[in-house]
Amino acid sequence: MHPGARTQHRPVPLILIASMSRQFAESVASQLRREGHVVYVAHTAEGCLRVATSVGPDMVLLDPAMPPRLERLLKAHPISAAAEILHLSEKMPRPAFKMRRAPVSAGPHAA
Repeated sequence: MHPGARTQHRPVPLILIASMSRQFAESVASQLRREGHVVYVAHTAEGCLRVATSVGPDMVLLDPAMPPRLERLLKAHPISAAAEILHLSEKMPRPAFKMRRAPVSAGPHAA
C-alpha cells in the first residue's frame, strides 16, 4: 500500500506533536483534541520517529528545538514520508494552519 493511501480512510487527520516542552505540547494537543482531531505527543526525537514510523501520521508538528535531522528521517521513511511537517513556535497560542478534514462516508453497509 502506498503511504499516502491510508489517510484517505481517516475521518479526521492523525497529528503527531513533537516537543521537548511537555506543557506546550499538551496545550497544543488539548486544543486540537477539542476540535476533534486525533493527536499523539512525543517529547524526544527518538519517540517522535518511533511513533511516526508506526502510525503514519497525516501531520507532524515539530518543535524547533528538535534536531534538524529528525525532519529528514521522517521524510525518508516510507511510513511517515507522506506526512505534512510544520514547525511550532512557543510564541504561537496554537498551530497556525487549517486542518484538512477528510470527507466522512457512510461506508459500504449503511442503509
